[in-house]
Order: sequence, then C-alpha cells, then structure tokens
Amino acid sequence: MEIENFSLLMKVIIIFFSLIGLYYKTGLEKKRFKIVSLIYFTNLSLIFCLIYFLFSIFLGENHIIQGFIGFIILCVTVTMTVYHFILVPNNRKKGKDYEIFAFSDIVVHYVVPILTIIYWIIFAEKGLFEYYYPFLWAIPFFIYLIIILLRAHYGRILEYSQTRYPYDFIDLDYLGLIKTSRNIAILSSIIIILGYIFLLIDLILKGYIFFN
Repeated sequence: MEIENFSLLMKVIIIFFSLIGLYYKTGLEKKRFKIVSLIYFTNLSLIFCLIYFLFSIFLGENHIIQGFIGFIILCVTVTMTVYHFILVPNNRKKGKDYEIFAFSDIVVHYVVPILTIIYWIIFAEKGLFEYYYPFLWAIPFFIYLIIILLRAHYGRILEYSQTRYPYDFIDLDYLGLIKTSRNIAILSSIIIILGYIFLLIDLILKGYIFFN
C-alpha cells in the first residue's frame, strides 16, 4: 500500500507541474489562450503527460494504459534532449540567454521529463513493451511533422520563432530542402534509437536480461 501511495503522489506531482507548464506556455498566464501554442511539441508532450497520468489515476493501472508509458517517456525525453542540445545552443548564438532558463522552461523541459522518467523507472510495470513498439511510438512524431509542415505551407509566421516553422532545424525556408531533410532523418533516427534504448532498459529492469 505504501508504494501505491508514493506512486499516486508522483502522478499528482507530475500532473501539477504539467498544468503549471501549460499555464505559462499556452498564454493562460496572461488570460489569453493561444491555440498556436499547440504547434510546439513541448506543449503537446505536457498534454500527453497530463492525459496519461489522469487516466492512470482514474482508470487504474491496466496493461493498456501502462503500455502507453513508453510513448510518454519518449515524448518527454525528446522534448528535454532537443531543448538542451539544440534549442539552447541556438538561442545562445542569437543572444537569447535571458530567455533560456526561465522558470517555465525549467518546468516543461526538465522537471516534467525527469519526474516522468523517474516514475517509469520506479513504479511502472516492466516487461510490457514489444520489440516493434519503438516504431509505433515514432508514428505520432511523423504525424506531428507532417502537420507542422502543412501548417507552415498554408499558415502565417509564428510570433515566437518569427518564421513559419516552430523550430529552426526544420525551417525549410531558411535551410532548404536538403538540410531540412537531413535534420529530419537524423531526428527520426534518434527517436527510434531512444525508443529501443527504453525497450532495452525495460527488459533489464524486468530481469529478462542479465538476471536469468
């Protein structure tokens, strides 16, 4: 019972920080919800976390719900990795140091991802992932990519990025087709590799590897 209480507490904390992140990142802080904020994957990952853990609390820990946590941890890991290793260096080059480590950015890019990964390691049931899951987890990323490319083609310039694209590394207007395609291919490979890393960790923690 004690570990169930700790698990519930962890879920509530993650939900709390996800709501804080969405409060700041969607314009609610200024009492003006910005629908365009949902074009940023960081905000979508917060919504995925929020939905997952709310379902987990109110519907219980069934295998279907637990099976989705692989996608959730992949989302938050990609969010944290891209922010730390791509967006922060790019912003520093542009002289945006003052914006990089704002409270809201720390919450959405570090606190929520790290807490979610810790939750998975400590509390989530292991051994539920199948060998093909990393490819299934990658599908929503590709759908997201198609959506933002279509939005960029038909939409207007985004206020934050000052381009039609939410992220510089997929800015087709600036980078051109070859460089953008290369970046997409690299990011896609990283996503699938991360998925298999989580699958491997899952097998290790379950005891299927090294402990038999």
